[in-house]
Amino acid sequence: MRLRNRARLVMWAFVLWGLFQAVGGMANHGLSSDVVCPWYNEGPDGEEHPSPMQREDRCQPGPGEAMRTYEQQWAAQREERCDILIGSCLLGAGALGLGALFLQRRLSEAQSRHPTQQPPADVTSDA
Repeated sequence: MRLRNRARLVMWAFVLWGLFQAVGGMANHGLSSDVVCPWYNEGPDGEEHPSPMQREDRCQPGPGEAMRTYEQQWAAQREERCDILIGSCLLGAGALGLGALFLQRRLSEAQSRHPTQQPPADVTSDA
C-alpha cells in the first residue's frame, strides 16, 4: 500500500471519528443551555417531573445507574460539549489533510504534464 493511500485512510478515519464524536455530543444535549435528564427527573417531593431539571431535582440517567444531582448532571452535559469540540477538531484536521493530499496530487500531475524547461544541451561543433 502506498504512503499516499495510507495517509488518505488515516485522514478519512479522522473525518469519520470526528463526525461520530461531534454528532454524539450534540445528540446527548451537549449544546443545550438547560440541564436535561436523559431518563427521568425526580423532584424534591419524590415525584417524576418533566425536563428541564430544576436545582432541587435528582436525575436518573438510565437503568442501573446512580442518581445524579443537578450539578452532577450539568457536569455530565458539559463533558458532552467537550466531545463536540474534540470531534470538530478531528473533523477539521481530517478534512484539511484530505484537501492537502488532493492539492499535492493535482500539483504533481500538472507538473508531470508540463515539466519545466530544461536548458538546451551544449552542442559543440567540430568545424
